[in-house]
Amino acid sequence: MAFFNYSTHWPTDWWAKRSFIDAWWKIYASDPRWIPPDYGAWRRLLTSRDVAYWQRVGAQPLYLEALPARRQQAHASATQPALAGAVFEEPVAAAVLLYEPTYHETAYLSMLHCVNDEETLDRLLSAAIEQSIEAGCTRLIGPTGVIPAWCSGALTNFFHVFPPNHTPYNPPYLPDLLAATMTVCHQSVLLRLPVRDEGLPTTGPAIIQPLDLAMLDTTLLPLLDAALTPHALAPKLAADAASLLLRWVTVHPTVGWVACIDEAPVGFVVVQPDLAPMMRQFNGGRPLAVRWIAALAKRRPTQRGRLLFGAVVPEVRQRGIGQQLLSQALMYAASVGWRELSCGPFANPSPAVTCLQAAGASIEQRYELFEWSG
Repeated sequence: MAFFNYSTHWPTDWWAKRSFIDAWWKIYASDPRWIPPDYGAWRRLLTSRDVAYWQRVGAQPLYLEALPARRQQAHASATQPALAGAVFEEPVAAAVLLYEPTYHETAYLSMLHCVNDEETLDRLLSAAIEQSIEAGCTRLIGPTGVIPAWCSGALTNFFHVFPPNHTPYNPPYLPDLLAATMTVCHQSVLLRLPVRDEGLPTTGPAIIQPLDLAMLDTTLLPLLDAALTPHALAPKLAADAASLLLRWVTVHPTVGWVACIDEAPVGFVVVQPDLAPMMRQFNGGRPLAVRWIAALAKRRPTQRGRLLFGAVVPEVRQRGIGQQLLSQALMYAASVGWRELSCGPFANPSPAVTCLQAAGASIEQRYELFEWSG
């Protein structure tokens, strides 16, 4: 499909951002593999003024609209594109720019959606690069999630598999389109771990305790930073970025555990049910008629879980603490009926991947993060 008559939009007010939300949603809405996010969380993220991290990094939505064109007939004018049954422009690309001028003058292309058209992506990237340069950035990295260290990269394989919740997703054409303008700068993987509640050590040097998730953006922030920043080209995790991430993921039921030695926290792990099928079934709770049903459905039993993130501080690695935490997560998974855990994504190679593979996990989805440098 080719397009013409492009228009570029930089929403700034509340109404314009609502238009961006609708445009962004429509681009992948017909893709049967796309897992929509929680619509209420996505809307609040874009329109609320209390998202401290996005305010600090100057989050700027951007979307393109265009008219689709069909092939020219032999007798048609070669200078006039033919409409493909459309009389209105339709959304063709959307993303949010996040500026980190204090971190190597870097901007991030967050939450990227794009149709299968090279010119369309080129136009989006050109607009993003121009705006980034004006903001003092000479480097553009993407695609990323709501923060640069979360859900970074474009999916490159396993397109036939229903993607787990809270993992990067894009149609198969996107990596090739990105590679035409940008270069690969980072790779990560998602692992699948069959659930079993035996075979891993339940004892070790650490004491495993329930985790208060609210502490991950305060006293336990160094642990969350240790879990995320090795797996994406991102700055040291700030408290406001951690707060946004926790706000984003905990719209679904979430539990975790912390490992302590001499009462000092040295590691943690966080899991939640994989609600991808439910989110697809109810379209992320976007239709008002099913929004309350979708909220109740989050409590339904599932067969698959998500190990979102976890880490052990470098000073005490290689002592079995990671295996203790993973054993706790697997015992919980077995108790609630999960058959497998989707883990990550994590950089490969990394201690997290090594620990999971030693426990029987296998690598499935792979992701590539792209970079443009001026």
